[in-house]
Amino acid sequence: MTGVFRVFLLGFFFYSYIVSCSILRETIPSRPLNDGSVSILLKIDKSAREEFEKVTNWEVPYTFIEKDHSYAVILKEKLKTYGFPKEGINIAKGMPFKYYSGNYQDSLSESIFALADIKKGYKDNILNSHYLYWVHRLFPKHTQYKIIGKSSRGREIPAILLTDTTIPEEDKISVLFNCAHHSNEVVSVEHCYDVIYELLAHKKKYGDLFTKLKIWVVPIVNPDGSRVFWHENMSMGRKNGYPGWGQISEKDNPGVDINRNYPFFWGKTKSNQTSSASNSVFFRGPYPGSEPETQAMMNLAEKERFAASISYHAFANCILVPYTIDGTSNPEPDFAWNLGKKIASSVESKNPNHNFSAKKNIYGVDGVDQDYYFFKYGTLAYLVESSHLNPPYSDVPKIVESLRPAWTILLEEIADGSKLYFKIKDEHGSPLVANIKYDKVLFYHGEVRTSRKEDGMFFQSFPGIRGIKLKVEKEGYETVNWEGTTWRSWKAVDIVLRKKAPAQ
Repeated sequence: MTGVFRVFLLGFFFYSYIVSCSILRETIPSRPLNDGSVSILLKIDKSAREEFEKVTNWEVPYTFIEKDHSYAVILKEKLKTYGFPKEGINIAKGMPFKYYSGNYQDSLSESIFALADIKKGYKDNILNSHYLYWVHRLFPKHTQYKIIGKSSRGREIPAILLTDTTIPEEDKISVLFNCAHHSNEVVSVEHCYDVIYELLAHKKKYGDLFTKLKIWVVPIVNPDGSRVFWHENMSMGRKNGYPGWGQISEKDNPGVDINRNYPFFWGKTKSNQTSSASNSVFFRGPYPGSEPETQAMMNLAEKERFAASISYHAFANCILVPYTIDGTSNPEPDFAWNLGKKIASSVESKNPNHNFSAKKNIYGVDGVDQDYYFFKYGTLAYLVESSHLNPPYSDVPKIVESLRPAWTILLEEIADGSKLYFKIKDEHGSPLVANIKYDKVLFYHGEVRTSRKEDGMFFQSFPGIRGIKLKVEKEGYETVNWEGTTWRSWKAVDIVLRKKAPAQ
C-alpha cells in the first residue's frame, strides 16, 4: 500500500508550521525524491466505497480502513480528474499519521516475523517495541533487548544492543545510535533500523564489530510523542506531550522538547529555536534534565561511556559536529571536526537542492544531547539530519542507503582507528576513578575526562592524531605521566596508581 502516495509534502507543510521561523526553510528540501506534487487525504464513507473504487479504477488503494470510513491518499491534481470531493468522499483534515502511513494496519496484524519486516514501512512506538523484541528473538547470540527507562506518561523506552553475546563484555566499547527525539520526524527512525538491519543481515561482514563493540540502538527516544503523532494529532509529536508543565489550558503543545532538555548550556542561547515558554514547540523544560526520557539517555550514557554516537533527525541534509551551541569553543586539536568532515564527504546526497555537508548548527540551540555527550565524556557525538521529511516509504531505502556511510565510517573509526584504551587500577588490581589530563589538548568549558568507576576503563578515539602526552591523577595517589602514540590494536594498557606514602 505504500505506493499509494507519490509525495509526502504534507509532512513538509506540517513541519514548516511548527518551526515557524524562516531559518529552517532556507536549509531544508522543498520536495521528496520524485516530484513536487501535493498529496491529499480522502475520507470515504462506507456507502461511497463502491463508487470510489469504480471512479479510481482501483488505482488509489486505501491507506486505512475502519468500520464506517476508509481513507486514501491522492495527488491533489487528481481531485478534479475524479470529481472529488463529492457526496461521501471528502478531504480529511487534522488526521493523525496512521491514516497516511499506508501499511500500518498490515504491519500490526502480521503474526510471522522475519528480519526484512522491519523494512516494510514506518513505525510507531507500538511497532517499534514489537520489532525490537522479535529481532532479539531471531538473533539471541547477537542482540539483547533492553528497556532503558520510561517516558513521561509511563511508556517503556526500548533499545536493542547489538553485540556478540557469547563474548564477555568487559573489553568491549559502547557506541550509540538514537532516533526520534522528535517523533514527528518518522523518517529518522528508519536510519536506526538501517543500522539494525544491515549489521544483522551481514553478520559475517561486520563480525569484527560484534566482537569489539556494544552497539546500542534506541529507535524512538520519545514514545509519548510517537503515540500522539501517530494516533491523535499530526500537529504534535515533536515534544513528549506530557501535560505536567505550564498552564492546563495549553492543550495544543503540551510537554517538553527533549532535545532542548540536556544540561550542557541549558537555557543560555538567545534563539527562537529554544524557549522557556511552556506552550512553545521548543520548550526546553522547567530545569535541565527534567524529563524522564532525558534522564534515561543520560543514565545510559553514564553507564556505557559511549565512544561515539549519532542522533538522527530530519531534514536539513547535514551532519552537525559538536559543539553545536553558539558561544561554545571546541577543544584543540579538533578531532571531532576532522571525522565529521570525512563523513560528510562520503555521503552522496539524494536531496535535489542541497549538498550534504558538515556544520556547527543550522540555527541557535541549547540543551542538545550530542553536546552533552561530547562535554561529559568526550563522545564523538554527531547529529545527522536526514535529507527528507517523511517521504513515501518507497523512497526510504534510497535515503537511508545514501546516509549509511555516516554510521559505517563512525563504527570503523572506533573499532580500527587511532585510540587510547586504558584500564586504570590500584596496586591490588581494583578499578579506580581517575582524571586524565592531556598535555597538548586545550579545553574551554571545564571538560574533565575520567575513567569509569566499575572497571577503571578509559577509551578515547583520536581520529588523525598520533602523539599523546598525559597525566593520570587521583587524590591520595601518585600521579602517573604517560607519553606515547595512539594505537589501532584492540588491547587495553594497564595503568597502576600507587597510594602516596604518609607524610612524615
